[in-house]
Amino acid sequence: MAFLLRLFLMFLVTTTISTGAYLRRARDARDEMRKREIEKQTEIGARTKSPEYGIDVVNRKKPEVEHVLLKDEGPNGDVGAASVRDVFEIEYMASGVVGLVGVPVRVDYDENAKPTLTFYYNKDALRGIPERNLIILHESVNGTYDQVGQETLDQAAHTLSVAIPEPGIYMMADRYQWYSAWGIDVSEYAYDVDPTAYVSDWERSCDTGSIMELADKKWAMENAPVFHVSTPEQLASVVYYNNAIANYATEPVSLEIYLEDDIDLDGYKWVPMGWMGAQDNRFNGVVDGRGHAILNMSIDVPNQSHCAFIGYSTGVVVRDLEFKNAYVKGGSYTGIVGGEIYISREWENIVVEGVIEDAYGEVGSIIGREGYLHFKDCAANVILRRSGREDQEMEYFSHRQEVLANTPVVEKFLLTKEKDGSITRSTLDEDVWNLTWHLDVEGVEILGRGAENETNFDPSGFFKEYLDEGKECKIWLEAYSGEVYVRVSNVIEYR
Repeated sequence: MAFLLRLFLMFLVTTTISTGAYLRRARDARDEMRKREIEKQTEIGARTKSPEYGIDVVNRKKPEVEHVLLKDEGPNGDVGAASVRDVFEIEYMASGVVGLVGVPVRVDYDENAKPTLTFYYNKDALRGIPERNLIILHESVNGTYDQVGQETLDQAAHTLSVAIPEPGIYMMADRYQWYSAWGIDVSEYAYDVDPTAYVSDWERSCDTGSIMELADKKWAMENAPVFHVSTPEQLASVVYYNNAIANYATEPVSLEIYLEDDIDLDGYKWVPMGWMGAQDNRFNGVVDGRGHAILNMSIDVPNQSHCAFIGYSTGVVVRDLEFKNAYVKGGSYTGIVGGEIYISREWENIVVEGVIEDAYGEVGSIIGREGYLHFKDCAANVILRRSGREDQEMEYFSHRQEVLANTPVVEKFLLTKEKDGSITRSTLDEDVWNLTWHLDVEGVEILGRGAENETNFDPSGFFKEYLDEGKECKIWLEAYSGEVYVRVSNVIEYR
């Protein structure tokens, strides 16, 4: 426990550089996609010259809002060249607002207009949120979100209206969830709701396979966050709880799963636990197989990313678990156990056997993409099957491992250990990307620290406890190669 706490505290003190680069890369790609989509919608957005302009909203993922109306009731009575566009999952920050109700919309109109914006909502889709809790938020010029204020609620007509000050992004939200997330006392708007009584965002957005047929919602709620699992039904209940319920919490949820027996999933269509969405839908916690196996897991979601037993995570420990006759068919970030995994330090005693089919991009026998994870006492016998090609035996546990194995090490920097135990590095005229001190304890990275503006660094404080325990500690320099971090110096050992 003390060891894990040390690692967690180190993570809080300094963000692992490799993880940050991976996340930046993914975020940049998403931003470019959103930019193109917004430009496309702007080109095709309807334009009008009249007192009002409205659109029907049909979005199966966020069905609470059914219609949005822009209307100028002033003396000019003209909204001008107006458009209202659903930007859910296009404007990514707006789509992830805490307490979001329905879709966010981007509103444009003539600069001389003084319009009122009205959201028509489906009361039956509110999932227990009291109508009196509904507010309208506006994205400010600095990217924050603020309540517009002075909204008018018409419960008979199921509308929420407000005079808006300028074009931009507007959305409805639950006042209780929104203000609670900022630590503001809105207890007068608190309400009790059973999330299992409503269709979740996960069920709206994803193929749930056999999970909803198997899941026992009552068992999941009674046992969370620590699950002792013996049957397919119980394992499906955990997947349901994580994907559908855990993201209701205002704080990140960490789950623990302990297998009490082998679990045979033959005949079931399985789906990943932890998925990428606008909200926080990752799986974080512990999966302890206790020496048991998951048999005949079949995940078949062609072209979908993050395909594995755990689809997406930013902190999970997996140990003492075997997968036999697993089958995973998906897109990028695909593996048997993990799809895209960050901030995990070490997985131990994982054995996988099975087939990965038609996956592309970052694929590994155990994990597709991982930031910097040490595989201890792990083994894999996995076939990669792609249309029109011969079956290929996968050699590497992750995509990062494969890239490192095929990237030659060039020691551009020389590290020298000084008498006081600190490390001095040489300098280089050419630029390198994200030069980083890498501190390693028996194969596990305990710290990634920026080295671009630091030519001398003393790692003794980080290594002391490990050295007292007789562990082997090493330090070297890494730099980002455009795909993964590679070593760019000699290695200094501490004993």
